[in-house]
Amino acid sequence: MKSQIKIGAILGYVNMIINIVITLLYTPLMLKLMGQSEYGLYSLVASVIGYLSVLDMGFGNAMIRFISRSKARNEVENEKTINGLFLFLYSIIGVIALLIGIIIIFNIGGIFKALTTEELAKAKIIMEILIFTIAISFPLSVFDSYVTSCEKFKFMKILAILKTLAIPLTMIPLLFMGHKAITMVIVTSAYTIFFHLLVLYYCFVKLGMKIRFSLKNIDYPMLKDIFSYSFFIFLNIIVDNLYAHTDQVILGAVSGTIAVSIYAVAQKISTMNKQLSTNISSVFFPRITKTLEEEDGDKKVSDIFINVSRIQLYILALVLCGFIVFGKQFIRLWVGEGYLDAYYILLLLMAPGIIPLTQNIGISILQAKNIHMFRSITYLIIAIFNVIISIPLAKLYAGVGAAIGTAIANILGQIVTMNIYYWKVAKIDIPKYWRRFIMFMVPLFIMTIVLNCYTKNIDLTWIQLIGSIVVFTILYCLYCIIYMNDEEKGYIKAIKNKLLSKGRKEG
Repeated sequence: MKSQIKIGAILGYVNMIINIVITLLYTPLMLKLMGQSEYGLYSLVASVIGYLSVLDMGFGNAMIRFISRSKARNEVENEKTINGLFLFLYSIIGVIALLIGIIIIFNIGGIFKALTTEELAKAKIIMEILIFTIAISFPLSVFDSYVTSCEKFKFMKILAILKTLAIPLTMIPLLFMGHKAITMVIVTSAYTIFFHLLVLYYCFVKLGMKIRFSLKNIDYPMLKDIFSYSFFIFLNIIVDNLYAHTDQVILGAVSGTIAVSIYAVAQKISTMNKQLSTNISSVFFPRITKTLEEEDGDKKVSDIFINVSRIQLYILALVLCGFIVFGKQFIRLWVGEGYLDAYYILLLLMAPGIIPLTQNIGISILQAKNIHMFRSITYLIIAIFNVIISIPLAKLYAGVGAAIGTAIANILGQIVTMNIYYWKVAKIDIPKYWRRFIMFMVPLFIMTIVLNCYTKNIDLTWIQLIGSIVVFTILYCLYCIIYMNDEEKGYIKAIKNKLLSKGRKEG
């Protein structure tokens, strides 16, 4: 089991790196061979169907929790019943997804009035394939959750890596042969179902999974416990989907496929940027929980928040400032002149986002204090507000307008509201955080603007761009070293040691 956890953690990082590399290498090739309109159409329909994932309602996490508990208690018969219950629930969800999908297909013309007749015809075919795939995937996802509950992380991570590699390696020759969005959907769906079936086989043949349907004797207290546990996970799923898909859907309705394509490129980079902040904050949850039990626990936890957020700031500020200076050159070389608006979209997503991303450790603090409900509700409200204000802005300014709406919502919700809550309720010294943030960022921001004025009208080659980024990174690191105190340098060393030994400690 120790080996499974350690290898699973390592393979998780490997898959993340592979995803980033493939995004950087495969995306420009795909855009060139598919074209803006075709890629925008694919991204648009995928975003619409992505909303159906909210029907999961957090049951996947609930199944893992209840199966793990049954295994720990050696409740074999109860485990069979839980397997049957979740398979039944997910089968119902699959049928609901199919019915909702059929309704969307019949109304697709009214939803996306900005699409041409040819684009609507293709969109309908793509949607039919994706709806069928997601309807099948819901009941099959039960087996993924079962494998995870058995802690077979190595198997699941290897499958994830294979899927990450299989789709682009299959699509590249097909793209050169002239195939486009519909073929991409067929390939993606085929691999999705294939890997689900591999997991199903593994469950029955290797793990000896047993299923018992006992609908007449449903354990209603357990069912209530499942829904109670899943509720706030469900809220987070809704928020994630609103942020991940809404802007593209709005653009598809009011601006067309080219605007969707440009926004999708910006969102790919934004997603990679967000991944930088998650691993660091997560390793501090056990420490925060223990520290709260100590004398002056609130003050000590507040100090952890400020110091760890500063370390995350050092990483994320490098990305943000580097993108301000070199982002336009990078996008021009990476995907072409037709996607330069993605630069402004990304700045609107990344600049306000640097605050909540550096404060990610606050999530662990709220969870440790069991006061995280407010954050879930707040994020849901601002996600809905984002939808409301992004529609008129997208009509006026296309993708940039949608990004402005998201930026305004993030500032009001994730920055203003949550910082007040961290300060007044979670007892975190937010004024101290902001003093340190401003002292670090103001000189850096001035230097960044000066460099941006110098580079914005210069066309660099890839070699010149990479060389300039290396020099900028070295200068940035020197600035950070000068600015850091001894305590922060110690935190960096501690985080490095925690990340390197994470698998061993979990085991």
